[in-house]
Amino acid sequence: MRNFVLTSESVTEGHPDKLCDQISDAVVDAYLSAGARAGIVAECAIATGVIFLSVRAGAELPVDLTSLARQVMADAGYDDSDHGRVPTVMLELSQDRGLAPEALATGRARHMVSAFGYACDQTPTAMPYPIDAAHRISAALDAARRDGRLPWLSPDAQAQVAVGFENRRPVALKAIALTYGQRAEIGAAEARSALRDEVLAPALAATPLGSLPGIDDDTRLVFLPAESPAGPAAHSGLTGRKSADDAYGSFVRRSGPALSGKDPSRIDRIAGYAARQAARAVVVAGLARECEVQLSYIVGDAGPVSVEVDSYGSGSVPDAAISARLGEVIDFRVGAIAERLRLWELPAERGGRFYRDLARYGHMGRDDLAPPWEETEVAADLA
Repeated sequence: MRNFVLTSESVTEGHPDKLCDQISDAVVDAYLSAGARAGIVAECAIATGVIFLSVRAGAELPVDLTSLARQVMADAGYDDSDHGRVPTVMLELSQDRGLAPEALATGRARHMVSAFGYACDQTPTAMPYPIDAAHRISAALDAARRDGRLPWLSPDAQAQVAVGFENRRPVALKAIALTYGQRAEIGAAEARSALRDEVLAPALAATPLGSLPGIDDDTRLVFLPAESPAGPAAHSGLTGRKSADDAYGSFVRRSGPALSGKDPSRIDRIAGYAARQAARAVVVAGLARECEVQLSYIVGDAGPVSVEVDSYGSGSVPDAAISARLGEVIDFRVGAIAERLRLWELPAERGGRFYRDLARYGHMGRDDLAPPWEETEVAADLA
């Protein structure tokens, strides 16, 4: 597949699925910030006026989870007027001895997974242009609402982007679709004009690289307002349902399991971070213009049984040579990934909040948050 159109989406922080991701990762942050180097699995579902939160952990509860869940919703822009009452929080809590610190000390995979990481030279963050543009538009929607430029805009909105590619390089911004809730009545023409000026213009005014396409006369713009503020009062949410948004927007393969709501012992989460760091290092080292890294783990093993690379024909050396070099330079063992990237310590080191902020606008390419898997010092050892 060389010439094609690819679409990607990103949702705002008040989308019910992303609320669930943020609540789940806020729970992870709370446990790890309290010094609990134990396993945590947090899953959330949201419906009208109700938050369902299930938490299994290998340590005692460090915070009031009801208040935490409600605070995440408030921070995302929802208040009592959005659902008529304070949302009911239904909790299921269990202390699992299999998630206790001593049970995790083996540093071996407890799940079977093939994780994928990707990087390319399309944007400064080494992300594919469709998902990069969608995230920038989504962030601009939130910013315009928060700072009062679009006070009628609901916290629940979605940006979809279609990009045309030739020889796997982006050449045209084919279409943008914005779906959004409204907190107050506004005329369709006025809303479209405001969204163009206050959202699309700042988000895409300067394309990431000079060669990348922006909005032009051929770009189709679609605006799809909801008849209500949308949000949890209109549709439900679930942790892990936006896996394409969290990764690369379906530009390459991705693993099925959710990223949010899991502690750093979960290889199905941290292998994705390790694979992303490896892929970005390959691109920075000049070994390929784009690179997909696959890491495959089997239950009970400390390290991957396979480290595979696909450069889509862009490599300056054979893919097999890049794969071998990655295996020599980077330690992909379960415990080594967590220790090298300081995944247990980051929430406490960053004021009690790290994973929660990844649960909006994607986990990869987040140079604004400086996550350790975006660091590329290892590129010097690959070159």
